[in-house]
Amino acid sequence: MPVLWPKKKKLMQKLVKRMKDGNSFSAELIQLGFSKTTVTQVNLALQQGNLIECLNQLSILSRLKQEQVKKLRAELSYPFVLAIMMVILLAFMQSFISTQFSDGNEHSGDLVMLGLIGVVLAGIYFLARIIVLLNKQDYDSMQRLTKYPIIGPVILLYVNYLLVYDIGMLLASGFSLQKMCEYASKQEKGSLQQALGQKIGHQLAEGTNLEEIVEQEVFLPNSLLVLLKTGSERKNLSQSCLMLGRSLFIDLTQKIEKLVVNVQPFCFILIGFCVIGMYLKLLMPMYSMMQGL
Repeated sequence: MPVLWPKKKKLMQKLVKRMKDGNSFSAELIQLGFSKTTVTQVNLALQQGNLIECLNQLSILSRLKQEQVKKLRAELSYPFVLAIMMVILLAFMQSFISTQFSDGNEHSGDLVMLGLIGVVLAGIYFLARIIVLLNKQDYDSMQRLTKYPIIGPVILLYVNYLLVYDIGMLLASGFSLQKMCEYASKQEKGSLQQALGQKIGHQLAEGTNLEEIVEQEVFLPNSLLVLLKTGSERKNLSQSCLMLGRSLFIDLTQKIEKLVVNVQPFCFILIGFCVIGMYLKLLMPMYSMMQGL
């Protein structure tokens, strides 16, 4: 690894040393910043001999993420410049122009600006919250993210893709549904796969119908139930799951691209409201003063 990744030579050497000291590979990956869900995927692939295919899948997701982040930065560059100019103009208005009308009793413009600032701060808070939850990528975090407006359907589609892919890999290795749940429940605690494996395994043990389980579990797509009902051999089911996974990935890519493209218009709308607030802040005191003449 140090030869293949010379820039991270020291990191790789430390990793090798810690593993020789008895530390588990999954614990080291988590310490390096990988999510529990990703670590569980790697563990499953290592144990089933599908590491190369798993790494290919993770690299595709990583490239998709990098491409969309790059597009998002490009989309936000112009609104960001406008926002900076607006803040400078607001500071100028506050310090030089508004002082001329300090005796006025009209504060409508100030209330509008305070409201807009509150909206912006709330947006920043929710964005930071989303980033924190995305970095965790455990069952609880993903469940919370699916309830967020706008981004929720994208997160749900992403989780559907991951789970369908994992199910396809386990079916290819000859696992039954019950054994899948037992196997997944032994993975990294708190990960998406472990939480679902434990939950579904418990439901199956209680005699809950498979159709009912899939319909109640938000992270399992209903299209998966159609495949399981066909009664095909595990090899054919595995191929069908992988095909469904590719279809979900295409849908995921399209939804993310649509989401990124819509960011800039939303920013312009927000900036437009801020400009209206600035005009009100300037003109309402002037209008109030003219009424008093």
